[in-house]
Amino acid sequence: MTTRTFRFRMFEVSREADRSAEPEFEAVCVSGDEKDCGEASGPLVDAERLDTWMAEHTRDTGHQRFRRAYCEYATVEPGAWL
Repeated sequence: MTTRTFRFRMFEVSREADRSAEPEFEAVCVSGDEKDCGEASGPLVDAERLDTWMAEHTRDTGHQRFRRAYCEYATVEPGAWL
């Protein structure tokens, strides 16, 4: 949880306040000499499934470099004025 002050008002940013949405994991293969492979896992809700996808892509292609992303939802709650 993070607390920041903007224009004399407190705001609280929380990633755990929105439990209605799962985090997402995604990877894109960036292996290649002239250009990146570009094959993507698509959004997954399980980090282990992403690891499996990358391992299988490496097994099938020999590619070993990936750009991974983790996305989550957060809420911002305005607090008191200072």
